[in-house]
Amino acid sequence: MAVKIFDDFRKEYWFHVSNQNEIPIFGHAEKSIDSELLYTIAQQMPGSDDDFETLKQIIALNPDAIDTLRTIVGVTDKRMYLELSYIFNKQRINENSDKNLLGESIYLLKKHSVSYFKRMIGNQTNKGNKVLNVIAKYLEDRGVLSILHVFNKMELEEVSSIVDNLLLPKEIQQEETKKRGHGAEQALAIVLHKLGVSFIPDRRHINPMSQDDQNVDKVTFELAQRDEEKTWSMDLIITQDEVLRVFVQGLIHSSDPGQYGVNKSGETVLVKTGLTKHNETLTEKKELWGLVDGVGFIENPENTVFKMIQQFDTFVQLKSLYKAGLKLHKLGIVQIKAIRFDMSFYSQQEADDMFELYGSEDIAKITDNSIPEGTEVPAGKAWLYV
Repeated sequence: MAVKIFDDFRKEYWFHVSNQNEIPIFGHAEKSIDSELLYTIAQQMPGSDDDFETLKQIIALNPDAIDTLRTIVGVTDKRMYLELSYIFNKQRINENSDKNLLGESIYLLKKHSVSYFKRMIGNQTNKGNKVLNVIAKYLEDRGVLSILHVFNKMELEEVSSIVDNLLLPKEIQQEETKKRGHGAEQALAIVLHKLGVSFIPDRRHINPMSQDDQNVDKVTFELAQRDEEKTWSMDLIITQDEVLRVFVQGLIHSSDPGQYGVNKSGETVLVKTGLTKHNETLTEKKELWGLVDGVGFIENPENTVFKMIQQFDTFVQLKSLYKAGLKLHKLGIVQIKAIRFDMSFYSQQEADDMFELYGSEDIAKITDNSIPEGTEVPAGKAWLYV
């Protein structure tokens, strides 16, 4: 049967692409906003001349309140520590000193985390009091008192609603984006683990953040210590009898991939060029796969995701995780008995076309309600049976 629908990888990618809320988050994003704390702070800010001093007292007693206060004025943790690092660098101890309030050279800009400043305030030393004054002024300049005056007139339920629906989504967006990438890696690793496939790092299916990415030599494609000049980083490596067989690169973007996506796609071209050359010396070829997904690639698909897909031997998306099993069957690494397509997602022709592209003659194709023999492995919009 001739393939008619998915005759172009672009059609396949967009048909299977996942929206942001469909990409799993590994773990959970930490909440930096304590609704009850915010309500308590606001109740002490009626709009009087004493509010600034009250703000300082609140921070002095609980430096962690800084996280809640910075969030309501729209400042991320990263932006705050960069701005504070700059501000403190320019605060001379006295008019003629070449040292700043932290005792560091004003001619060298040193990075300090928000946690560093919170610890200094908590120590309640003279230097800590100076840090407190600067941070309280930093927050005041960004309108924290005006916002607290508004919250002062609200009930706790109203404050909580604003935090959950307006403030928190923006605050955790960046962290969630990173955790979605790890969630996708874990989803693929879970399928591989259930299929009985060996891979490294070997705990990706349990905790995708517990082990560093593996690095391979750019020439031999064997495991090596990380060296930007001599190695490539891989998100996952599928092995067979301790031989590295498949190298997986992951790139998940639920928002604009930006320059990072362009650079990553360029790197993929170099990786594939090196692997192709290496394969010339082998009888059993090694492959480069891509775990790519997300609507964010709509911003610049030709120079990011589509450029990469043309280099990958196989690309997998969250809805087509079953492709990993089908391809590993072709490589002789696993034995798949059957695949049952989710017909609430696929039309008959779509399921037929995907099987035509990636299935094998010795794998049974199921597009009805029957359940084949074997151990069932959920894999995106299909189930594999081994």
